Amino acid sequence: MKIRFSPTMTSFLGALAIRALGATWRVEWRGLDRVAEARRLSNQLVFAFWHGRLLVFSYSHRGRGIQVLASEHPDGELMGRTIVRLGFGHRKGSTTRGGASALRDLSAVLREGLDVGLTIDGPRGPRGVVQQGAIELARMTASAIVPITNSARPRVLFKSWDRFQLPLPFAKVVIDHGEPFLVPASTAREERERYRLGLERRLAELTSKLDAGLGYEKAEVWPHEDH
Repeated sequence: MKIRFSPTMTSFLGALAIRALGATWRVEWRGLDRVAEARRLSNQLVFAFWHGRLLVFSYSHRGRGIQVLASEHPDGELMGRTIVRLGFGHRKGSTTRGGASALRDLSAVLREGLDVGLTIDGPRGPRGVVQQGAIELARMTASAIVPITNSARPRVLFKSWDRFQLPLPFAKVVIDHGEPFLVPASTAREERERYRLGLERRLAELTSKLDAGLGYEKAEVWPHEDH
């Protein structure tokens, strides 16, 4: 007989599993001075990261009230319920589908002084391609963008579109931050594309560097050249 759990029970078990797994990791933080630098640029931040690396952040940044966007699809709803149990805020929507509404909601959150976390190549990819939402959000709210990424060893990389990373129990996990930046409100549309590409390049390079530092080959693990 197949046992089916309710969304409430599934999210409870999911959050419990993340806490239990994360408690075994040996976490090393790098670039925290860049977060401090970002705070000098703006009171509220947009943490920008790849969809495939979100599991580590669901543990490392728990309990901070960071607002995270999750789609209204059943999978997104379940993820939202789970991260709320870990001390995040859950905002429904997508910066690609119904993007204007989601951007308005996140803009209001940032103006309240809360930080936002965005999977900038999500919710469906392509992997490693930054969507424009983070740049628009930063421009509209004068919020600093902080590129953030992580890598782990040992780990499992799933064959999903985002190459989802699962650090194994007792893994070494390294979290690093890139240079924060602002997008001026007066930035023209063609110039916003330059900011988007710049964020894409910074985050790809930061992730490749971390992967290489843990003994992984860049081309195998982060094929940024594939788009």
